[in-house]
Amino acid sequence: MNKKTIAYTEQPAADSPPEQEDSLVVFFGIGIVINLVMITAYFIWAYKQWKKTDKPGD
Repeated sequence: MNKKTIAYTEQPAADSPPEQEDSLVVFFGIGIVINLVMITAYFIWAYKQWKKTDKPGD
């Protein structure tokens, strides 16, 4: 009979989930900033258009 000793070594845990979570936070953060800029620009444009057509005497 052969007796063999097998030594197992643990593999280090992968750190990809935290990095992926960080990249998703950055992705959605940039998306929110872009949306806020676009909404603000739209309201500024709409206000100027409203004031343009609201002149007395036209």
